[in-house]
Amino acid sequence: SYGSELTERALDPSAQNPFPTELPQGTTKREVSLLVRSLAQSNHDKVWPRAELMVTWLESQGGEARSLVDAWMYTEVLRSFRKRGEAGSALRLYGEAAARRPRLRLDSHFYAETMLALSKGDSKHAAAGEDIWNDLLRRSNAGLVTKYALTSFLCCCARSGDWRRALRAFHTDFYILQTTEPNKKGVALPDVVACTALMKALRAGGQWHKGERLLQWMYENGIEPNAYTFAELIQLLGDCGKWELVLSHYYEMTSSKSERESPSRRLRAPTANAHVFSATMNALCQSNKHDECREVWGKMISQGIEPTAITLVSLLKILERKHDGRRALEYFRLVQNRNEAEINIVVYNVVLSALSKSECAGEAKEIFEEILESRRVRPDRVTYETMVAAYAHVGDYRRADEFFRRMKFASYQPSDYAYVGRIKAYAKNDMWRECVLILKEVEQEDGVQPSVHVYNAVLQACFVTRKWELALKLFARMEEKKIEPNASTRALLSKICNEAIETCEDRQRQAATLSAIAAAAGALAIRTGAF
Repeated sequence: SYGSELTERALDPSAQNPFPTELPQGTTKREVSLLVRSLAQSNHDKVWPRAELMVTWLESQGGEARSLVDAWMYTEVLRSFRKRGEAGSALRLYGEAAARRPRLRLDSHFYAETMLALSKGDSKHAAAGEDIWNDLLRRSNAGLVTKYALTSFLCCCARSGDWRRALRAFHTDFYILQTTEPNKKGVALPDVVACTALMKALRAGGQWHKGERLLQWMYENGIEPNAYTFAELIQLLGDCGKWELVLSHYYEMTSSKSERESPSRRLRAPTANAHVFSATMNALCQSNKHDECREVWGKMISQGIEPTAITLVSLLKILERKHDGRRALEYFRLVQNRNEAEINIVVYNVVLSALSKSECAGEAKEIFEEILESRRVRPDRVTYETMVAAYAHVGDYRRADEFFRRMKFASYQPSDYAYVGRIKAYAKNDMWRECVLILKEVEQEDGVQPSVHVYNAVLQACFVTRKWELALKLFARMEEKKIEPNASTRALLSKICNEAIETCEDRQRQAATLSAIAAAAGALAIRTGAF
């Protein structure tokens, strides 16, 4: 093969110049397509980025080399971005492909992979998926608006939280092009995957009524919901506190086969899997229905479905947010006693965080000692920082400092989270000077920049100890360092403003303080648009 040398060179991680100055004569399009796919699917960090470089290199060659590039090669590169969560790179490549080759026949997969990659990014990236979807609609080709493309856009809507646009795409955009395509016999309905993606978008908007109606619509139109559809609906109902409906769907899926066949429906509910059990337990915990949650737990075990680390972490995070550390520890022990192999450092860190936020520093210390004694796991940076936070919540600054030192001794670089924990520990003891010294320590630390969270912690210490002038100086220092205040900064400054005016006894000093606070508030309002 004329392209064998090109292939070997491109796939070699040690190659400094993976592409020759020109394309070897006789290289076929099939060889180039397979090479781009191989590069994109590689797991080597030095190899997979070459897929895009390969396409760019062929485009730059012009002539015969450029003619080998097609939409599928761009799609393979986009797929590699999706797998690695490179949403920004996917959006950039989409724009470049459209600008480079306006006449290139872009197929449905090209648009779908772009939108799926954007759905893996943040909400802003996901919102850009609407532009891709609109570009696809403007092509006025029903063949492009496939179920896969629709699902991809619905995933973007779920990530961005735009459930209204998701409904419009599902009920309007998809059908308009289906009915306008010439020689089309009948109208294709979205499949169960698209319906599940829409359910996820409805969950982002808390639209549980519409989620229930979507399930009924699926039954009426012969679209059999699967366990993942029900899991999304159960999570939506759990978020909205509808635990009775959660149990209704759960019992529907865990009943016998004959009981699941409702005469009012042509299809029966699926059998519950691990995702359904996990979603049900999470939903019940959100509504403090712990007895029912234990019942579901027992049913899952009786059906031979062992709780995994993912199942446990999902449940523990619910309890962490509710500051129910002791119950989190109870579930942790249940899994640990049955299958210790599922307990990794991520699980340990989540249960430590739940205990930390519940002010259970003693229990957290026991778990930490357990980690040290284990042969399977070892504490990481998050473990140490969570222990710092655990003692910060109870105001034990000596122990917080001790774990901070142990973290550095273990060669972990503390993040701002660790410094915030120490500051909170001292603030609980009205030791504002030590809080300011920790801020200075952060500023002098190599590789660490004081974030808005560190400043907010010190501002909170100033508020607690009524050091109004110092708080204003700290805010001015934030301005100097161009650290953008967040909602917590605004709330703190507002409280400091109110408290300072109420407590200043000297009228002249009160006027000066009020003037300084008003200036700070004005600066904040100008920069953020709100105070």
